[in-house]
Amino acid sequence: MSEKFIISGSASNVKKTINDLLAFRKIIGDRDIGDFVGYPVTEYVRASPHTIRLTVFYSTKREYPFKGKGVRSATYNIPDLKRSDADWTKIKSAMGGDNGYMWGRFRATANLNNGRQAVVYGGSEKEAEDRLRALLTLSTAKILTLSISEEKKEGLRATDKILYKPTVRMFPTYFTILNSAKIINESNKELNLPFGTKNDNLSGTFRRTKTTKLPVWMDKEPKNIKPFIAELLRDRGSTPTNNR
Repeated sequence: MSEKFIISGSASNVKKTINDLLAFRKIIGDRDIGDFVGYPVTEYVRASPHTIRLTVFYSTKREYPFKGKGVRSATYNIPDLKRSDADWTKIKSAMGGDNGYMWGRFRATANLNNGRQAVVYGGSEKEAEDRLRALLTLSTAKILTLSISEEKKEGLRATDKILYKPTVRMFPTYFTILNSAKIINESNKELNLPFGTKNDNLSGTFRRTKTTKLPVWMDKEPKNIKPFIAELLRDRGSTPTNNR
């Protein structure tokens, strides 16, 4: 879907506004707007429900902490995660394993049969397509169309280092799993609690304000992560889904 902006004002104000818009669009990238503005998770999944969504995070820095001068990051959303592939090893492998992959100015966009899109940036057309296809093996959704575009180093991208994507290696850092049915069911339970009742995290009737990032940068699978993932997939009291 194309975007159009109508800007008016003095030449200096128009130039500043264009720069701000491009920078804002770069920051958001392929993320859902709810992720960017801190929209409450419960309200977000009601407004834009997925079944089970996987979000993967990358950094140009291999080890924690993933901050510092010149550090780049990337975030991709994969809709309709297969329950059978909600596994630390499988997810890390699809992300590129210990060596990650080469990120850059080529954008691979897949339109999926669930009505959603998946986007990955790569250092070449092949890198972008291969990583997108690898990540989509974790999804029940199928590719309807796939296109690849290149962000040319022209205009503002030629002078603004934030806007231009150099070819660099990205390493897997985290992933999150957002189970919409679970969150909606939790919020419904909370609404039905008697006034003044204390929320019990173990019962699943807690108010969810954020999703938990699961680390994937280490060499070996963290202890106890399997039951943690199982809890993220568990949905107490709602109709079972067919995500396999």
